[in-house]
Amino acid sequence: MKLIDCKIEEVLSENDIDLSKMQFIILKNIEEREGISQNELALFSKRDKSSLTRMINTLINKEYITKCSSKEDKRKNNIHLTKKGKDILKKATPHFHNMAMAIEKNLTQEEIEFAKNIMKKIQININGSVSGPMI
Repeated sequence: MKLIDCKIEEVLSENDIDLSKMQFIILKNIEEREGISQNELALFSKRDKSSLTRMINTLINKEYITKCSSKEDKRKNNIHLTKKGKDILKKATPHFHNMAMAIEKNLTQEEIEFAKNIMKKIQININGSVSGPMI
């Protein structure tokens, strides 16, 4: 996983994409669940609240997301992508797709499924569940 993480960071840097792998995952979660609450985002991303708050503030400073109080519950913050956030996701997504294709190159579908099942079992052993990002 460390090798993959290093390659992802390298590819993002080479293509002038101002994101880390985890920031990409957070932005994808926001894109898929527009208006997600900060608490829900912490659950989906498997990040503790203080770590997620720092990342959210970084993404706000980069102008990729906005945070606003929920209309239903003023104690909750809802997160939204900005146009700049949508643009950076559009720029970064093909590179993540290409990385996935490169990782799966020369593997049979059976080998890919076997590897996924092994990773799911390891995740269950560590976390007790399979939820959260598996990148």
